[in-house]
Amino acid sequence: MARAVGRPRKNSPRRQGSTAREEILDAAAELFTTQGFASTSTHQIADAVGIRQASLYYHFPSKTEIFLTLLKSTIEPSTELATALGDSDISPSMRLWALVAAEARLLLSTRWNIGRLYQLPVAASPEFAEYHAQRTELRDLFRSLASSIVGPDDPRADLPFHIALSVIEMRGNDGTPAAPLSTDSLPPIAVMLADAALDVLHAEAPEDRVARTLTLIAEQTAG
Repeated sequence: MARAVGRPRKNSPRRQGSTAREEILDAAAELFTTQGFASTSTHQIADAVGIRQASLYYHFPSKTEIFLTLLKSTIEPSTELATALGDSDISPSMRLWALVAAEARLLLSTRWNIGRLYQLPVAASPEFAEYHAQRTELRDLFRSLASSIVGPDDPRADLPFHIALSVIEMRGNDGTPAAPLSTDSLPPIAVMLADAALDVLHAEAPEDRVARTLTLIAEQTAG
């Protein structure tokens, strides 16, 4: 009798995720954010998922690749939204408000506080040059929008990006999303931070900004 083809688990699924890849990322996010990169092994990640270590390598060639995937997961959606907003005729203040709110919304939606990964020393390693380039691109997009409001030489232009990321310090890391993604509303913290980003620039917050931002996010997701 022919042997069944597959990558066997050691036991039944124990992580959240609709695929083995998503379960691996969930387990890695917990371990990386609670005990760091260096102290986490692929064996520990595989064991947390309930698969063999060799099976993990079917989905990710290395621990570094898992870490990079998690880093990029909170950068790429906002970069895509910022790029799309750059091609629109929406006012700079509305675009900046939407971008701050969207980034904070994303960082609040994950089970584990993935933003903490930015703060690990290993994140600065040349191994993660792809992430560094994407983060720089996103920061520059934030700064460009802010500069269009206060001028390119105003040091406040750097603040909205950091205000958006301050949400990392405002949420827990207990395996529960601080604010699950919703198509009908934005997390109050995301709204507060987006308002603060404009306030520090002395820019008036646009009317219907929440509804307009949700529409922009939906359009970007659909695209």
